Amino acid sequence: MTLSKERLGKFTASGIHKLFVGGKGATRESYIQEKAEEAVLGHARMFSNRNTEHGHMNEYEAIESFQEVSGLLVEYLEQEYFPINENCGSTPDAKVVDFSGNTIASVDVKCPTTQFFSQKMMMVKESKPEYQNVPKEYFYQAQVQMMSLGVDTHYLVRYLTKSDLDYEGNKIEYNLPLNVRLYWKKITADPIVQQSILDAVELAAKERDLLIEIFTKPMIEE
Repeated sequence: MTLSKERLGKFTASGIHKLFVGGKGATRESYIQEKAEEAVLGHARMFSNRNTEHGHMNEYEAIESFQEVSGLLVEYLEQEYFPINENCGSTPDAKVVDFSGNTIASVDVKCPTTQFFSQKMMMVKESKPEYQNVPKEYFYQAQVQMMSLGVDTHYLVRYLTKSDLDYEGNKIEYNLPLNVRLYWKKITADPIVQQSILDAVELAAKERDLLIEIFTKPMIEE
């Protein structure tokens, strides 16, 4: 999977929650440094394993299944990056459109294998009213994706494929109906949270730019 070069050095939806770790925590500082490194090197850190590859391969199938069960009109966005401003944006997996083709919602789709039910339990255990009953990380991600597409609704979708391969390469089938292998949460825009995200990004961008200056300044001692 190739992500847009426009994302490099930008604060994006999947990591935006890291800017809200208390104070200048290691997670926040590491995330800002990661973005500075992307800007300097011209490429992003890429992590790939069996689970991520499985997710990428089945993403379109998940979107089609979501459309089938929900009755919504859903369009795949093919890893297109949508900027909010010069410092942040997102790459939604899909969007929901009305019958006139107008975009009305953003969609984030994941196809976890071993983590499918763990993520479902996370939805239950970490649900809090202030985050519209989804984990904080997903709530902040949703707010950024909605800002990117200029909409006020987001669908957080998780999909378990009907079949998979075990660690020895043998095919396994899950005898579960589609409405059990698919679940989603609807999240709506929170203008106060969205403004706090923009404020946090503005501050983080200044810190990122200072790091870029340090990284690109020659330092040779004799």
